[in-house]
This record gives sequence, C-alpha cells and structure tokens, in this order.
Amino acid sequence: MKKAPSASAIDHDIYAPVLEVLEKTRDNVYLTGRAGTGKTTLLKAFVARNIDTTAVLAPTGIAAVNAGGQTIHSFFRLPPRLIEPKDVKRIRYARALRAIKTLVIDEVSMIRSDVMAAIDRSLRINRDIDAPFGGVQMVLVGDPYQLPPVIERGLEGYLEETHGGSYFFSPRAFREGGFQLIELTKVFRQSDPVFLDILAGVRRGEMDPEQIEILSDQVSSMDPVTASQTHVVLTGTNNAAFDINHRRLEALPGNAQAYEARISGEFDARLFPTEAPLCLKAGARVMMLKNDPDKRWVNGTLATVLSTSPKELKVEIEGAAHVVEPASWERIRYGFDEEKATLKKETVGAFKQFPVRLAWALTIHKSQGQTLDKVYVDLRRGLFAHGQAYVALSRCRTLEGLMLSRPLSPRDLNIDRRALALGRLCDVQEREGCRMAVLDS
Repeated sequence: MKKAPSASAIDHDIYAPVLEVLEKTRDNVYLTGRAGTGKTTLLKAFVARNIDTTAVLAPTGIAAVNAGGQTIHSFFRLPPRLIEPKDVKRIRYARALRAIKTLVIDEVSMIRSDVMAAIDRSLRINRDIDAPFGGVQMVLVGDPYQLPPVIERGLEGYLEETHGGSYFFSPRAFREGGFQLIELTKVFRQSDPVFLDILAGVRRGEMDPEQIEILSDQVSSMDPVTASQTHVVLTGTNNAAFDINHRRLEALPGNAQAYEARISGEFDARLFPTEAPLCLKAGARVMMLKNDPDKRWVNGTLATVLSTSPKELKVEIEGAAHVVEPASWERIRYGFDEEKATLKKETVGAFKQFPVRLAWALTIHKSQGQTLDKVYVDLRRGLFAHGQAYVALSRCRTLEGLMLSRPLSPRDLNIDRRALALGRLCDVQEREGCRMAVLDS
C-alpha cells in the first residue's frame, strides 16, 4: 500500500520560482493548479518560513482547522449573511491587522464577492492605508474547478450589480490588486498520461468520445458495500458513507471499542475531524488523519486496525504494526503580541482523539486532498455540486485502481463556467512545474 506524496517527497526546487515571487517580489498571487500538484505543501512551506508576519484564513471552520488558521468571518468580525459596506468596521485588535505582511486565504474559490470586498474594506479601514487590501500581500489559494461559493437564490443579481459578479475575483479590489496567477502544473499524484488527460477533461467538463469510452471500461456492477472490501467508496452524502462504514464495522466479530475525544475550549461538533466517540474493532479499515512525526505514515495513508483496548490502538500499515498515539487539532485565533509588537496565534479550542477515521467509505468532500490506490465512485445519487466528479476521480492514483458504479453522464460534469472566467491572461511564462501569468485587470 503506497503512501501519499509528502512534503519531503516533492522536489522543492521546482517551486523555488514560486517562493521567490512570494517572498522577494511580494506581489499579490492567486495560486492554483489541478488536484495533486502540491498547493497545500507549497502553502505550508511558505507559511512556516514567514510565520511571524503571515496570517492564514479560510472560508469554513473545517478548512481553517486543516490549514492551521482562522475563519474569515471570525477574523474580520463579519456577519454570517450577505455583507454590506456598513457591516465592515474598525475592530478591537486592529493592531494585529497592521502587523500582517501577508494574508493567505485557502480554498478561495468558495468565497463570494461580497466577502472578498469586505476583506479589502476591512484591511483599508483597520490599517489606515487606502490601497487594495490595505497594502497587505494577498496569497489566494484554490482551484476554481473544485469548490464553488454558496450563492443563495435571488442573491446573484445583487452581487452582479454591486461587485460585478458573484466570485472572489469579481470585486474591484481584486481587479486593481495586480494579482499574478501561478498555476502549478506538475502532478505528483498520477503519472499515467492517459489518465491525466481524462482527469483534465473531467475538470473542464469536456470529454472526447475516446476518453468517455476508456472511462466506461471502469464501470462495475458491484454494489458499494461489496466494493468497499477492496476499494475506498467515495459518495456524495454523509449518510451513505456512514451507512457503509457502520455496516462493515458491525459485520466484524467482537465488540467495538469506543474511544472518547477530549474537547476543550471552542470546538464546534461540526468541525470534528473524526467521530466522537470513535468506535473501532480489530480488522477495521481506517485512514490516518495526521502526518506521523516519525514518518511511518502520512495524512491519507490507509491502515487496518490490529487491536484495540481502552487506552491503546494498534494498526497495521504495509505489513508493519504500529501503536497510534492520540493527536490534537486546534482552533486558533490571531491577535497582537504587545511585548514583541508582532502578530500572534493563540489556541482557543482543541480536539484530541486517535487520528484515524473509518475508511471503507468517505464523502467526496472529506476525500479532498487525499491520494488513494483503489477508489469506487458511488454515482447512484448523482453528483450535485460543481466539480465533485473531478474531485472524486482525481483521488485515485491510477486508472486501473478506479471503479465507477455507472458511466459518467453530462449532468455529472457539473462545471460552473462563470467561476473559470478569471480574465484574459497575458505575459505567460512557462517554467518547469508551474505556469505564471499576470491577470489582466
């Protein structure tokens, strides 16, 4: 069983030009790239090198926990609804905003135009600098082919009239920000050119007949529960994944061991990275949810539970037995360090649990960022969100390891083409591993 690529497995020399842009030119950057190109690895490397001057934000609590940052709404004190200019005010810890040199926003494709406009306005007000984003270097990270913003019915017309559109790149501040597009092009997850071409077609929502025929050869009549014996089942709903996992768990002999989580401070149940309590038995298939400090596994490695006891969990990975220690996930909040006069991070909540999740089945959303050897995509209920087909198929390392419950249909290739209209690109520079351009305002 192979492991997903880790930071150490990726050639950082390829990304030296990107880090140079981020650290030396201090240009505003929109960092994108298809699944498996190392966006997260590059982001973490940059933040680690600039930790005292960089804040990391994300549009949702789960994304913020995964990125090691704070949600946009809590950081800027924004209401959980349509944001108007009157909602953006001076905030109590404005000095923290003035201490920021770089603001990283992960999963930026999920951000609506009103939120992006509010970020610009808040930074201008609280930093007392009337320039795009208050003069802060903005690093926006995400793939517009994957996660779209949630736009309530009737809101689109208002956003079009007030911000020029619904997406993060629509507001005037983005157009005036002189953003450089950096698209990572070297895919680490897959190497087969045929499979890469198919994934590119699914990503664009434009597959040719030959690609459709090749993908149709991967269709299986096997039902998801049976398929879960050999493959990880990816499905569109939490209920479907929960049902498969717990049917498989109940079928194993013996009683389940329940591991309670230790929760402190502010940590909403919707943000839990795994179940609390977590019920496991010997023989259960699980996914590791944290990189191991001793490099025995990475986030996304599949394992089999060897034994359970009230205070111990032992798993098998590639024939080797390992004792798993509980791990912590933290919710953080940014503030200002009076003594050092710098940005500071404080932990406001924590979730401690064994870093595993039942993995006979996963939701497509929770599989994001994972690399899997064998994947069964459950299409019985259809794919209801923009980019879900691409996210699901691109989790798999090889075409041979992929199974589909039925052929893809045009409605499965649900691509919102407005989200891809980032403007005309000019001054394109092709480099090894990345493609750079300036976004035309």
